[in-house]
Amino acid sequence: MRLTSRLLRRLGPRRLADERGAVAVLVAIMLVPLLGFAAIAVDVASLYADREQLRNAADAAALAVATDCAQGACGNPVATAVSALTANAGAADAAGATLRTPDVSVGGQTVTVTVSADQAHWFAPVLGIDSTRVTATATATWKAMSHGVAQLPLAISWCEYERQIAKYPLTSTVSRRLDWDLSWLSRCTGPKGGTTLGGHALTGTDSASVCRATSSVGQYIDISIWSSWLPNRCSASHLDSLIGSDLQIPVWDDVDGWLFGGYRAHVYGYALFHLTGYQLTYGEPAFYGYFTRAVVPASATSTTGSTPAANLGATSISLSPQG
Repeated sequence: MRLTSRLLRRLGPRRLADERGAVAVLVAIMLVPLLGFAAIAVDVASLYADREQLRNAADAAALAVATDCAQGACGNPVATAVSALTANAGAADAAGATLRTPDVSVGGQTVTVTVSADQAHWFAPVLGIDSTRVTATATATWKAMSHGVAQLPLAISWCEYERQIAKYPLTSTVSRRLDWDLSWLSRCTGPKGGTTLGGHALTGTDSASVCRATSSVGQYIDISIWSSWLPNRCSASHLDSLIGSDLQIPVWDDVDGWLFGGYRAHVYGYALFHLTGYQLTYGEPAFYGYFTRAVVPASATSTTGSTPAANLGATSISLSPQG
């Protein structure tokens, strides 16, 4: 027993020294793959960051092209996409990613933009991987508005709208006094071939305290043929707040009702009138501006609905979810 303990005491330090050497060797051996995994983790994290940045850039590019097309000026969609991509993919570019020319496909009322970038790696080249291509795809759709909130309770006939844009095309940005061509009692041929009443009229409002009217394509809205005076709630301060904005105006294609029971107008679509000024006079106020084509913010309108909307210059755009 004493001999055994003496032998253990003699051999213990020597074994410890041997084990310390073995641990050092194992650490040296494992250091290479550990550093490799860490390096790959850094490169992978960079790829994920670049992909997220490219997703945002693809969304911006698709929206930019869709906005141009909705305004009737598709022009050069690739150049538009490149401009939006450059402006929104700065972080990926600064991180060493080389942006490539995007692929743009426009068909019908939809645009699909695929953007890509070659991300140079920091550590992966030791494994023979110099760079990885990252891609992202976004799709945007533009549609004529089928729902609207008019900040001015005014509606016009389809015939009146056609007369107005015949005199002043939607591409014109010259401000002018809005002079009506058709009287309320005039009759004209509507967009579907039937005869309808022309002219313009005030509409009902959402409540007695607001100067706005919400409506949808295919819906009948109340109109007034007796008074052209704006209600008191449509004050000068309210009109002042509308200057410089595009006002949604419901356009009707049919009117029903009778003299003492009131009239209703069938909403065919929406026009946009860019208001530059107004004049409150005795009777009907005078408005200055021009009919235009524009994209209304998504918060102000919706393109959903079972009734298709006519494209009268008022459109909205939406993004499809990315996969």
